[in-house]
Amino acid sequence: MTMTDSGVPVKCKRRIADNTDVLTPTGKTALLQSAIEVRQTLRNSLVEVNTLIREVKAQRKQDRLLQNTMDSLRKLSLA
Repeated sequence: MTMTDSGVPVKCKRRIADNTDVLTPTGKTALLQSAIEVRQTLRNSLVEVNTLIREVKAQRKQDRLLQNTMDSLRKLSLA
């Protein structure tokens, strides 16, 4: 990797230079809007994940109940 005189890699220097338009008022507004959209996407994802977790827990509970019922029926048939 090539370094600049200040010791910063050229790749990093380019990335900083390319994002200077973000610092304009319009760029700040766009950046803020983008951040808000990302936050909303994350919130929606969190709701979906929580729903899935709830469904998996309910399924596990039902599986345990079914297993216990089957075990009880087996014990009754052996007695």
